[in-house]
Amino acid sequence: MSFFTSLGYVVVRGPLDEWTRFATQTIGAEPSPSAAGELRLRLDEYAYRILVEDGEPAGPRSLMALGLTVPDAATLAALETHLASRGITVREDEELRARRGVEGLRVFSDPAGQTIEAVHGQPFADTPFASPLGVRFVTGDLGVGHALLTNPGGARELAEFYQRELGFRLTDTISMAQFGSDENAYFLHCNPRHHSIGVGEGVGPIPGLDHLMLEVSDFSTVGRIMSQINGDPDRVIITLGEHTNDHMTSFYVTTPSGFQIEYGSGGVVIDDDTWQVAHYDAISAWGHKYIAADA
Repeated sequence: MSFFTSLGYVVVRGPLDEWTRFATQTIGAEPSPSAAGELRLRLDEYAYRILVEDGEPAGPRSLMALGLTVPDAATLAALETHLASRGITVREDEELRARRGVEGLRVFSDPAGQTIEAVHGQPFADTPFASPLGVRFVTGDLGVGHALLTNPGGARELAEFYQRELGFRLTDTISMAQFGSDENAYFLHCNPRHHSIGVGEGVGPIPGLDHLMLEVSDFSTVGRIMSQINGDPDRVIITLGEHTNDHMTSFYVTTPSGFQIEYGSGGVVIDDDTWQVAHYDAISAWGHKYIAADA
């Protein structure tokens, strides 16, 4: 059974002043009314898609929670029953539910220790979305974008958890041999977006968030945003390129929390009735060159 309909939001930790600047001047997200100690960022008609909790940058460990949406209260209850039957601890948190502004919420963890907030009834904003940079993001029923999670030594097991226990479906895999790993990266979907969750080995021993992908409406926007990032204080960490599997043309920029934003356009939309799982030997068809920090 597929429980989830989208990656509805992400919660990360980082410096709020830097994130405010980064959101408005670099990626075109709109700050929205926020409680003390947090920053809510809009990408569309919802009250927030990215929620930043004040704290020190922690790279991959900056991820505080993945907000995964279910369609209604009945599905949320069915998910709770299923997870409990599998020995997975699920808890209600009324204070957190009220803080997130959602109608229903349950909290549990994946095998890598990442917190998942299963929610229904995400709150809408009171005003139309207005990007400070005139950006139109591809969100709606497809969700915020995708999150690429790392789990060194256990990418396959983590991907299997999202499929077996949460109902995500395998889209395709990519060999990580070019990075010296025998593992594959796994790409999982819960709606027509090519993937909402990706799982890979990552670099280093720490599990967490490698990057968050934000898709915009056209390639011209990708080029315009990339051209205005001059390395002070932001820097492009991976150059423009096209991925082999989802055909996203994108670049990567470092956030104030230390993980990456993949900023792209043209991602594949899939149909489960006709889609065939494939395997790729390379991550990118062209481009996507890593730029060293001292370059």
